[in-house]
Amino acid sequence: QFESTKSSVVENIKENKINLNFIIEDIDRTFVEKINIYNNNVTRENVIRNQLELDEGDPFNEILLSRSINNIKSLNFFRSVEREIIPGNKPNTKIINLSVEEKPTGEIMAGAGIGTSGGSLSFGVRENNYMGKGLSVDGNLTLKEDSIKGRFSVTNPNINNSDKSVSASIQSTEINKLTAFGYKTNKTGLSLSTDFEYLNKFNLGIGFESLYEKIETDSTASTRQKKQAGNYFDNFINLRFDYDKRNQKFQTSDGFRSFYNLKLPLISETNTFTNSYSFNNYTKYNGNNIFKTSIFLKSSFSLTDEDIKLSERLNIPNSKLRGFDTNKVGPKDGNDYIGGNFIGAFNISSTVPQILPNSQNTDFVVFLDVANVWGVDYDSSLGQSNDIRSSIGIGLDWFSVVGPVNFTLAQPITKDSNDKTESFRFNLGTTF
Repeated sequence: QFESTKSSVVENIKENKINLNFIIEDIDRTFVEKINIYNNNVTRENVIRNQLELDEGDPFNEILLSRSINNIKSLNFFRSVEREIIPGNKPNTKIINLSVEEKPTGEIMAGAGIGTSGGSLSFGVRENNYMGKGLSVDGNLTLKEDSIKGRFSVTNPNINNSDKSVSASIQSTEINKLTAFGYKTNKTGLSLSTDFEYLNKFNLGIGFESLYEKIETDSTASTRQKKQAGNYFDNFINLRFDYDKRNQKFQTSDGFRSFYNLKLPLISETNTFTNSYSFNNYTKYNGNNIFKTSIFLKSSFSLTDEDIKLSERLNIPNSKLRGFDTNKVGPKDGNDYIGGNFIGAFNISSTVPQILPNSQNTDFVVFLDVANVWGVDYDSSLGQSNDIRSSIGIGLDWFSVVGPVNFTLAQPITKDSNDKTESFRFNLGTTF
């Protein structure tokens, strides 16, 4: 609550004891007369000003100025953000000059995932600062051996200068397992949502999602799969609770983030209730190395004791269990990996000192992943696996001349006898 103060400490040593006197004094207030922003030829000025923690007329505060600059950097629109503080035209005032260097904000992503069990291809186009308004426009397509997934979204992070984010998206997913397991699903839908800061560092999100899904089966499908064949129209309310105490969004080195997502059925055939929780903690040690711990929990089940649809069953995300094939871990019905009703994961990772000369554009990471997926609502005997899956490995992020390259090499430690492993994976992208 002290905006303009000066503090000092007076030490008085007596034999083997020290008396400390802390002196806190009020000083003359210095106010911000004006804030100038230079060299933003593409980005609109209001987009930058929305990131400022202090404004013209406020008491000058060095901490809030540093936070403001970090907020601007976290937009990822600029190569650099420089500041200059000069005396104002009036007594006890300062003028803040901010100079930015803009950079390309569009991205073209071409990804190739290769593992011991197969591969995938992905393509995407994203503009993070559309028309200089700070709008995010994102379209992507992912192709796998038995699935196609596409999504297009638009996000306004500060609509009408209200500090509220509004997003809209359309999506379509097709999973074709007719040849192997006798069924095929096609899901299309749209969603609308808004996010805003409800309390300090605590964001609340509210959204609506509407989905149409068609499930087809043939004569080779199991009896349970045939029972789920048909058309489904589902509507959900999404609630998000985000408590973000990270020291900074850009290159986080300290603090934590706690995120809870709730998906409530509004009008639904199976009344599937889905909720997930994630917690990430960051600690800086030994110079600039970052130690990160993560917890991830997710469940999906019917509020009316129905069997949830095939597409609503859960699989462990690849980022939570490296070294395994994402879609070939967990409960198995015959030869079909059907996913589970519950997921739990614990992850530890750490950056390591640079081991290669002139490797400023390279980050090395070591990690330990522990996870499990269990529960089959239509047959409890299938989902009783108590085998914990775990792996260790190393990762490499290289910012090459053709774009960012990510490489992961993992070694499973414990697994179930039915699990399929995947020892390596890489992705390649570029920007424009």
